[in-house]
Amino acid sequence: MGDHQSCKVFDAVTGEVRQEFTVPTEIADGPVWKWMAVQGDTIFALVGNLEVEIRTLRSDRPGIGHWPWGMWDGHDYNDPRTAFGHGRTLVAMNRRSGQILWHHRDPEFLDARAVCMKNDRIYAYSPEKYLLCLDARNGQVVWQNSSQDLLEAIGPNQKAQHYITGYATSAYMKCNDSQIFFAGPQRERMVVASTEDGRKLWTNDVGNLQLVLRKEAIYAAGPENTRGMLLNYENGEEIASLPARRACTRATGCADSVFFRARGGTVRIMAATEQAGVSPRHIAPMRPPCQDGVLVSNGHLYWGPWMCGCELSLYGNIGLRPVETLRMPQRDLDTATRHSLVQFADWQQVKPLPLSKQSESTAISDRRVRSEVRVPGAVQTAWSTQLLTTDLPTAPVAAGGLIFVADRMGAVRALDSSGQIIWTTYTGGAIFYPPSVAHDRVFVGSADGRVYALEATTGRKLWSYRVSPTDSRISVYGKIVSRWPVAGGVVVVDDQVYAAAGITHYDGTYVVALDATSGEPQMNNDTSGRLSEEVDSGISLQGELKVAGEELQFAGGGIYELARFRLTDLECLNETRHEISSQYRTAFYAWYPNYNRYESLEHQLEDGRLLTFDANYDGSEFSPLSLEPNRPLGMRGQQRKDIAGEFLRRRGKEAPPKFLWQNQENYRFTALVVGQQALLAAGHQEATPQHSKLLAVDIETGATLWSVDLPAATVKSGLAMDSNGSVYAALENGELHCWKIKN
Repeated sequence: MGDHQSCKVFDAVTGEVRQEFTVPTEIADGPVWKWMAVQGDTIFALVGNLEVEIRTLRSDRPGIGHWPWGMWDGHDYNDPRTAFGHGRTLVAMNRRSGQILWHHRDPEFLDARAVCMKNDRIYAYSPEKYLLCLDARNGQVVWQNSSQDLLEAIGPNQKAQHYITGYATSAYMKCNDSQIFFAGPQRERMVVASTEDGRKLWTNDVGNLQLVLRKEAIYAAGPENTRGMLLNYENGEEIASLPARRACTRATGCADSVFFRARGGTVRIMAATEQAGVSPRHIAPMRPPCQDGVLVSNGHLYWGPWMCGCELSLYGNIGLRPVETLRMPQRDLDTATRHSLVQFADWQQVKPLPLSKQSESTAISDRRVRSEVRVPGAVQTAWSTQLLTTDLPTAPVAAGGLIFVADRMGAVRALDSSGQIIWTTYTGGAIFYPPSVAHDRVFVGSADGRVYALEATTGRKLWSYRVSPTDSRISVYGKIVSRWPVAGGVVVVDDQVYAAAGITHYDGTYVVALDATSGEPQMNNDTSGRLSEEVDSGISLQGELKVAGEELQFAGGGIYELARFRLTDLECLNETRHEISSQYRTAFYAWYPNYNRYESLEHQLEDGRLLTFDANYDGSEFSPLSLEPNRPLGMRGQQRKDIAGEFLRRRGKEAPPKFLWQNQENYRFTALVVGQQALLAAGHQEATPQHSKLLAVDIETGATLWSVDLPAATVKSGLAMDSNGSVYAALENGELHCWKIKN
């Protein structure tokens, strides 16, 4: 690795420096390594002056994105004496001994963004001066071309450092056996020169192209708001059109594909053939890093490390491997029962759980957190217990005199009203969302790809059903989970349990309805991950399951904001989209609990008034807790809201709603329960994120009735109330707390 002092050779296992190469001061302007390549036992490098000092700029936006775009220090490339990557000495040395084999001292500064080599030839460009070719075996000049025809075609550097044009630091020269290609964010037009003598061969009017050179053609990913092209090597004629590139990201390729950033996610262009032509595929959940693109190594594809606030669902480091088939074969229900259902001893014999007629606040299929119970006028601490210390619990569920809570260690627990643990049962993977309680049973979805049914009074396993097509496991942010985890929880409607398994559309999304008593599959849908066969895109599981009317719904990733399935037959109701484009953002709480940890609320009271609180998907934008008046149909002020909360960034573009009251204390709420006459809320104020509180808010006035300090924030939706008015909170530190009505 070259830096501002030397080239260091690191031990790949330990990180220790095993060897260090330096360039003698008498042959270079400075010690900085600007460019380097390795061929056999020889290291080639461009070295030179110390560069402009840079400083780290902190992001000015909280949440998942963004970095601060702008003309950062040194990125204007105004002075080659201090500009990044500019030097006057090309050198070759033995990579084992460090012996200098040759060096070439140039009178002009060479730009490392325009240095490349092939077939024992090094090509280097001195901006607006000449194009140079050296013999890599001895450092002798083979040719130098300073013709006006070539230099005027290449032209001066254009302004870059913009999210559409790309980074000024991007390399803009490539070569093959016979041609040298100039294209990139800084170029006004694409220019192709000959490796024989540097003469201009042809040009293209578009310069900001990301090039991948394949045998059959030049793949040129075009700038945003245009399109890409497949170009003929001989004359630059356009062979075919490619999808548009989004913004700045580098294009890369592998044996059969070219990758670049699409308008949301990644586009994979399958290599063109005379029979098939250009075949684009959409990889919607993640996009390549700007400077690196999709990295290809040992048959695997790598994205990251990257965080971005664009229309994405997956962040960080992601790796894909090849598989024999894109989709698992469809299974009929009888086959699925034989291979996926496990029924335990005495699964039909279940002790009754005495349920209150009043609604248990979080154990309902539409996921709207409400309770028919009156919120206490005052509370006192009853008890607290430590459930776990190394991971997050789920929200609690109060039912039948017990409190049920699961956790990301795979445990499901039941506690009695005194806080004593009655039973604990383990699944084979993390549980991200609270249990559903019905029919004297507790149902959970686990990251091992299965749904579990437990006897509510004892925790005894009754049955489990593997929703995932196989038992394949992968590592996801430090946890070993199924490639198709049941990560969005389960919902129970009448005598059926609904569940979905998957992460990404390209691996497949599997939706089932199971008999609540036996676990036998009643319906399934294993095709929604590939709704569009044209571009291989579909629905990704990116949110908690809920029931709305006659539909099963969950956040569907970047292409489909809301995945919709008819309850009666699980037919997917989404209209298929064939564009290689994403419009929606997600940060699934299962995978990103540090971001998507805040609760939103939109609850309509019986008289039509609206109780609202909005938090966006990555915890960076909020609106105050408010009560809005009833609006007659068509009355202005009704905000159009999207699931990700991006409407919060667009405030001011639409007529704001009117308010009966607004809480101006800048609270960020992690849990909300609408009770009779009052709202239970847990959260912290913007200025004091380390100080969380539980409070009761009068719905009529917005006044705080009482508040209790919490030792930690609640998990998302982490409040519940039982039929006696007791309040329960599951905290991020693994504690479960209970408050009872104060006498």
